Amino acid sequence: MRLLTAGVKVSVRLPPKLASEIDRLVEEGLFSNRSDFIKEAIRYYLRNVKESMEEDEKWVLAAVENVLREDWESEEDSFWDDY
Repeated sequence: MRLLTAGVKVSVRLPPKLASEIDRLVEEGLFSNRSDFIKEAIRYYLRNVKESMEEDEKWVLAAVENVLREDWESEEDSFWDDY
Protein backbone atom coordinates (compact mmCIF):
# COMPACT_ATOMS: atom_id res chain seq x y z
CA MET A 1 0.00 0.00 0.00
CA ARG A 2 1.37 3.39 -1.00
CA LEU A 3 1.10 6.30 1.41
CA LEU A 4 -0.28 9.45 -0.11
CA THR A 5 1.54 12.64 0.63
CA ALA A 6 -0.17 15.98 0.86
CA GLY A 7 0.27 18.12 -2.19
CA VAL A 8 1.44 21.69 -2.29
CA LYS A 9 -1.30 24.18 -3.00
CA VAL A 10 -0.39 26.67 -5.71
CA SER A 11 -2.68 29.50 -6.73
CA VAL A 12 -2.68 30.82 -10.27
CA ARG A 13 -4.66 33.52 -12.03
CA LEU A 14 -5.87 32.44 -15.47
CA PRO A 15 -7.41 34.49 -18.25
CA PRO A 16 -11.18 33.86 -18.34
CA LYS A 17 -11.06 32.24 -21.80
CA LEU A 18 -8.43 29.76 -20.66
CA ALA A 19 -10.41 28.90 -17.52
CA SER A 20 -13.52 28.41 -19.68
CA GLU A 21 -11.65 26.03 -21.97
CA ILE A 22 -10.41 24.01 -18.99
CA ASP A 23 -13.95 23.92 -17.60
CA ARG A 24 -15.24 22.67 -20.96
CA LEU A 25 -12.77 19.78 -20.89
CA VAL A 26 -13.81 18.98 -17.32
CA GLU A 27 -17.50 19.06 -18.31
CA GLU A 28 -16.74 16.69 -21.20
CA GLY A 29 -15.23 14.28 -18.70
CA LEU A 30 -11.66 14.45 -19.99
CA PHE A 31 -10.47 15.64 -16.57
CA SER A 32 -12.14 15.30 -13.19
CA ASN A 33 -11.46 18.91 -12.20
CA ARG A 34 -9.31 21.95 -12.98
CA SER A 35 -6.53 20.76 -10.71
CA ASP A 36 -6.17 17.47 -12.60
CA PHE A 37 -5.98 19.35 -15.90
CA ILE A 38 -3.30 21.71 -14.59
CA LYS A 39 -1.21 18.86 -13.13
CA GLU A 40 -1.37 16.97 -16.42
CA ALA A 41 -0.49 20.11 -18.40
CA ILE A 42 2.57 20.67 -16.20
CA ARG A 43 3.67 17.05 -16.57
CA TYR A 44 3.26 17.26 -20.35
CA TYR A 45 5.23 20.50 -20.51
CA LEU A 46 8.06 19.18 -18.37
CA ARG A 47 8.34 15.95 -20.38
CA ASN A 48 8.56 17.95 -23.62
CA VAL A 49 10.91 20.57 -22.24
CA LYS A 50 13.25 17.82 -21.07
CA GLU A 51 13.71 16.70 -24.67
CA SER A 52 14.87 20.13 -25.78
CA MET A 53 17.01 21.06 -22.77
CA GLU A 54 20.75 21.27 -22.87
CA GLU A 55 22.58 18.83 -20.57
CA ASP A 56 23.62 21.57 -18.18
CA GLU A 57 19.97 22.68 -17.82
CA LYS A 58 18.51 19.28 -16.97
CA TRP A 59 19.36 19.58 -13.26
CA VAL A 60 16.26 21.76 -12.86
CA LEU A 61 13.97 19.00 -14.06
CA ALA A 62 15.86 16.37 -12.08
CA ALA A 63 15.02 18.34 -8.94
CA VAL A 64 11.27 17.76 -9.43
CA GLU A 65 11.11 14.44 -11.28
CA ASN A 66 10.76 12.25 -8.18
CA VAL A 67 7.96 14.41 -6.83
CA LEU A 68 6.13 14.31 -10.16
CA ARG A 69 6.62 10.54 -10.43
CA GLU A 70 5.31 9.97 -6.91
CA ASP A 71 2.24 12.08 -7.59
CA TRP A 72 1.65 10.45 -10.98
CA GLU A 73 1.63 7.02 -9.34
CA SER A 74 -0.62 8.05 -6.45
CA GLU A 75 -4.03 6.52 -5.88
CA GLU A 76 -5.45 10.01 -6.25
CA ASP A 77 -4.49 10.00 -9.92
CA SER A 78 -5.35 6.36 -10.66
CA PHE A 79 -8.41 7.65 -12.52
CA TRP A 80 -6.15 8.18 -15.55
CA ASP A 81 -4.65 4.67 -15.56
CA ASP A 82 -7.18 3.40 -18.10
CA TYR A 83 -7.51 6.63 -20.04
